[in-house]
Amino acid sequence: MELNNQIAELAPTGIAGVTASDLPTPAEKVRAWWRKARRVYPEATLRAWRFDWAAFLAFCKPRGLLPLPALPSTVAAYIEACGEASKKPATVRRYLATIACAHRAAKLLNPNDDEDVKLALKGLYNRSPMRQRQAKALGWHQIKRFLITAGVGIRADRERALLCVGYDTMARRSELVALNVEDFSFLSDGSGRVLIRRSKTDQAGEGSVAYLSPDTVGYLKIWLGVSRITRGAVFRRLIGRGRIGARLQVDSIAQTFKRVAEFVGMTEDERKQVSGHSIRVGATQDMLALNIDLASVMQAGRWKTTAMPMRYGEEVQAGRGGMARAAKAQGRG
Repeated sequence: MELNNQIAELAPTGIAGVTASDLPTPAEKVRAWWRKARRVYPEATLRAWRFDWAAFLAFCKPRGLLPLPALPSTVAAYIEACGEASKKPATVRRYLATIACAHRAAKLLNPNDDEDVKLALKGLYNRSPMRQRQAKALGWHQIKRFLITAGVGIRADRERALLCVGYDTMARRSELVALNVEDFSFLSDGSGRVLIRRSKTDQAGEGSVAYLSPDTVGYLKIWLGVSRITRGAVFRRLIGRGRIGARLQVDSIAQTFKRVAEFVGMTEDERKQVSGHSIRVGATQDMLALNIDLASVMQAGRWKTTAMPMRYGEEVQAGRGGMARAAKAQGRG
């Protein structure tokens, strides 16, 4: 259900004496904001907002609570309910960000600023570990093994191109499926460039250019040749024994990576940890292991801060840190 349709349910008749006519202005403001947001935000972000808001509505409606404007006590109770449902702190923080976004769009005070909400969130942190499980890395070692052993066929050709382009560009799922033929250019030295038109950290759509190795260009050209794709979406569904379908959906990326992980011999537990971020994690770890400086890693992954590349590469960094060097110097390593 679209968010602007959900707005119509924000003030049902008979809740705490409030009628729909009492709140036309905030609802209309959110509707107007949503119409604009749909033109400028990526579909993955819009989908997350829809899901998060639907979850908050599902909590409020049976309890007779008003979601917009939401009382701090309502949001605090929602946090408690999320904790009882074993929601991860990171998931709850995302829910709260969506609630705050809806209130900003309606020009209302953010209930999350209230001390009761902050205390409820702190209580959730105390009960649940804040550390998120990191996606299992798919690095060059695993990708190379797939490239060599995947065999022949149009599906193998697509997966090779997808893996190599994903690795070189460190593209997020939404960025990878959004690539069009027109975004690529090939240079005389065999390498290539691709324009990432919009990303999570580039909501204004200024775009950034990523590098493609000659090997990646070769696999990409093979895929484009066998699929006969000359314009529009590069990575598309395969129907039956090779009929080319529509653009891949974001969720297809994680499924593809899991199939690759199984093909290269990862264990069942490892495959469960593979996600759409796995190549991004693997590329980060590979670059840090090669002593590529953090600024260059951030540029390749289009990060604005050091937080995520440091998180992805913490195992590599630990092995090269002060104590690791001391252990080797002391003859313990």
